[in-house]
Amino acid sequence: MVRTSGVLAGILIWALGGSGQAADPPKVLATGDWSKPVADSRGRAVRGRLVLCEKVVGDDRREVAVYVELQDASDSVGGTVQLFCDFGRTDFRPEYKGGLRCELRDKDKRPVKPAPSAFSGGVPQSEWVALPSDATIRLRASPFGIHRPKAMALAPDASTLWVIGDDDANEYSLSGTFTVDPAADRKPPGEGHVWRGTIDLPAARIVNQRK
Repeated sequence: MVRTSGVLAGILIWALGGSGQAADPPKVLATGDWSKPVADSRGRAVRGRLVLCEKVVGDDRREVAVYVELQDASDSVGGTVQLFCDFGRTDFRPEYKGGLRCELRDKDKRPVKPAPSAFSGGVPQSEWVALPSDATIRLRASPFGIHRPKAMALAPDASTLWVIGDDDANEYSLSGTFTVDPAADRKPPGEGHVWRGTIDLPAARIVNQRK
């Protein structure tokens, strides 16, 4: 039996493309301001903001994902809060308020009409998220694998898609609301206070820089 030294094994792994280094993180394209803190009946406050990140998937394609960052903004130190983040929702009726809802406006503050789309791929799960005291977390809202050739494709959820062409130099702004309001019979898996509320997410300025 041939024995391979640790050094040689490492060289072989590197040669096969597994150098052990993590992939480069997505590039941040736009970040909105932090929202005002939203406190619940027990004084636990959470604030949020929108973050857009880009990952190149081909010579003329890149995936642009929408994230929601959440931060504990309570005045005093407390325990972990539990938030039900409904990013995988399938109910898109106006009367259903849970999860993230976004709006894109042009430079004149006029709403931009979404593009036609039919999506059947993977989406982030709707799940409980634990937010410790004085902590910040970033959560993906966008479905996976949505991109268009020579354009920026924005899909905050599976029902909405905006496409900004690479030849479009106009400025846009993406704002939204994020609502945490789980049903009474939906219980978190761990300890902690269940937070409920709606966060108004300030607009993130978007300019397609791919020319």
